[in-house]
Amino acid sequence: MRRGAKVLWAIVGLWLLATAAAAATDASMNLLRSVAVTDPHGTIAKVRRQLDDHDASLPPAQERALLWGMGTAAINANDDVALTESLLRLDNLANASADPVAAATAGFLRARHNIANGLGDSDGGGVSEALLAADKVLGHGDRQILVWARFQLCDAFALDEKADKALPACRQAESDYAALGDMYGVADALNDQGIALMSLERFRDAAIAFQRARARFRQAGAEELATMVGDNLAQVYLRMGRPADALPLSRASLKDELRAGRVSDSLFSSADIARAEAALGHPQEAYARIRQTVARARAAGIGGQLTDLLKSESELAEQAGQLKQALADVREILAFEHATDTPHLREMEAELEQRYAAREKELQIGQLERSNRLKDLQLKSAQIEARATQQQQRLVNLIVMLVVGALLAISLLLFQLWRGQRRHAAELLAQTLRDPLTGIDNRRAFQERALAMLDTCEVAAAHPHALLLIDIDNFKQINDSLGHPQGDLVLLTIAGFLSRHIDAACHLARIGGEEFAVLCQAYGHDAAMRLAEVLRQGVAGLALEGELRGLRVTISIGVAQFDGVRCHDLSSWMRAADGALYSAKSGGRDRVIAAAA
Repeated sequence: MRRGAKVLWAIVGLWLLATAAAAATDASMNLLRSVAVTDPHGTIAKVRRQLDDHDASLPPAQERALLWGMGTAAINANDDVALTESLLRLDNLANASADPVAAATAGFLRARHNIANGLGDSDGGGVSEALLAADKVLGHGDRQILVWARFQLCDAFALDEKADKALPACRQAESDYAALGDMYGVADALNDQGIALMSLERFRDAAIAFQRARARFRQAGAEELATMVGDNLAQVYLRMGRPADALPLSRASLKDELRAGRVSDSLFSSADIARAEAALGHPQEAYARIRQTVARARAAGIGGQLTDLLKSESELAEQAGQLKQALADVREILAFEHATDTPHLREMEAELEQRYAAREKELQIGQLERSNRLKDLQLKSAQIEARATQQQQRLVNLIVMLVVGALLAISLLLFQLWRGQRRHAAELLAQTLRDPLTGIDNRRAFQERALAMLDTCEVAAAHPHALLLIDIDNFKQINDSLGHPQGDLVLLTIAGFLSRHIDAACHLARIGGEEFAVLCQAYGHDAAMRLAEVLRQGVAGLALEGELRGLRVTISIGVAQFDGVRCHDLSSWMRAADGALYSAKSGGRDRVIAAAA
């Protein structure tokens, strides 16, 4: 795979060295981690000033770390002058100090440059150069250097599309960086795994790797790098047929790349945007964009990318109907591959010419179809004139159908009105049985339920019905001191608590201002007293909010059993429960009293 690869070579360190760099002692190869990517031109300028000001006093390890950052920034910015300067200084440092790390650093930079520019091993080496560089530091005593070198091999294999070698190397690099606690390095290794998986057309796995890389960059606070990896993820989405998901990722990446001056990466993002536009049904816009991108690549002299961009231009030119340009692009690609006059070229030319001829035939067929449609319209016009009388009959039939349809519509409307009136009547009936403040049964509903219970159910001696009358203690003081709205809130809170904590065999109703009733069918005396005590304790422990915060509200409860003797009808039953409630109130409130049997 191509995209973003050479940029991610540079993400191996922390921050731009401190302003007092003359006194700096950090010799880590991660010295210029993210700035070599996010600000390559600024990094080159700052390193040059650093080297000019402290050339003689810099330790070799510090100098090679600076030159590594400058070289990676130069590759990202397509600055051959700065890259050459970095390589010359590294070669001199390696020779003067017999420093194998400096020699390996120069080798990794050359490998990266060769792979980015499409140079194979026969042209000076890409992967082979990286292997030679890694061999120079094999067995080095500094673990940081070893992990750094292993990752460079992972990166080289991934960028050169040697996925079978890249995957184990990158997974080892991920493990090494995780052991060091380096989230940047983990993200780098995951990104390269995604590149390798994509070259194997394992797109779902590649998408997961890129998403994990973005998450690790964000975890390390490197949002720009997460955005950059987004264009790699966009390429996977394009292969998976998800251009709408790919387009915003590539646009965000392109914005950062143009701001940072990363020419090579911006070309890939522009090409990805063009492919997404074509997939979304905008072939002309896509073709215009890829043409501009190819022109920028030519101006920048980036031969390694130009071949891939020409392939994209050829595909998009064909989609836009520009088959001659598509053929010209194919010829230029083969010219880059030193195969100008080959059977392969003639085969591709013949294929494009056949497509061009097929497209011409499609246009001729389209013209013929339009001519036939015109003749059909003329024939239909004559038929319409000949059937003028038939239209009159159809008009009569239509009027009849409209009348029938209107009658059906009126019938349906009347049915809807009747059903609405029934629903409204049912709602009105429900409202007459419901307390408007608390939403529970009102006094009328309570009386109907109690009378139905007494009328249809025989009282068992072991389990007579139970009635609990509940009154809120000192409720008038609450209304007088806090106002009626707060009093209503107390009623709502207590009603809600009582509704949640009564048994399934019981029914709650509000039968007066602050008075509630709980009607329990076939409920023994002990069970009724336990339920009453639970309700009393629960209300006393309610934590009220707002203006009621800190207010303690209590209730008094009178309990009466319908025994068929003393309580033999609803009136006597209510009097017994009310007498018990009065005893609870007069006895000090916040208590439960049972009516005498």
